[in-house]
Amino acid sequence: MDSIKRRLKKLRQELGMTMAEFSYEIHVSPGNVGDWESEKRSSTPGTKALVAIAEAYNVSLDWLLLGKDGPFTKPSKEEMMIGEEEEKDVQLQKQQLNYSFETEHQITSLELDHLLSIARELSDTDIHLLSQLAARIKDLSASKH
Repeated sequence: MDSIKRRLKKLRQELGMTMAEFSYEIHVSPGNVGDWESEKRSSTPGTKALVAIAEAYNVSLDWLLLGKDGPFTKPSKEEMMIGEEEEKDVQLQKQQLNYSFETEHQITSLELDHLLSIARELSDTDIHLLSQLAARIKDLSASKH
């Protein structure tokens, strides 16, 4: 079984984040993250840091601490269900996103449909990772402007 050190490193790498990026989200120094990941150091995250990691990256504390189940918490059935009104909102947002991409980034609806078709074939965990990555890119992009 992997140690907490290996699980933290695996999580950070799967999210495609540097130690600095990972540490920024949980309000610790990159050196802390480096110490936590290092097999040569005895340092591990404390309770406050573990909770921050679980909340910031939507991972299970059971997985972080014990390696049980997969890392990502699953949404509840209520979160998974989309009502008729929400479906209309999703379609409207898709149209707005399509327009925004076409006007700002010159992406075509064919390209957007291709991205969506790829996303539909991903596992729940991969979709969650993709969503987190997209949110992170959006945040980084917004901070540059």
